[in-house]
Amino acid sequence: MFFKKKTPVQKLRERPEWYVRELPDTICVPALDGHRPEEVTVALEDATLDDLAFAIVGIEAQVALARRGLSGLRELYEQARKRGGSGANTVSEVFFTDEFAEVAK
Repeated sequence: MFFKKKTPVQKLRERPEWYVRELPDTICVPALDGHRPEEVTVALEDATLDDLAFAIVGIEAQVALARRGLSGLRELYEQARKRGGSGANTVSEVFFTDEFAEVAK
């Protein structure tokens, strides 16, 4: 039998006292104006602490964008239901025809 040596990332993932089971093998470090023109992918074990910080900032920006999209869709759905829309109605029907009018709360 051959045993494959664990990578540093695999060893980190096994730390029960840390929340690190989902650590990626690589991280994306966003481009930096004037310093690095393109996004760079770095193996986690080779990443500097600055690389980690920049990757975190990049992921947080993606999460914020997703939250804004989710909030917008939720608001649109709630407003459509207030106007009397049902599951089979389209957004265009609910908001741009005279058939639907906002229902009082």
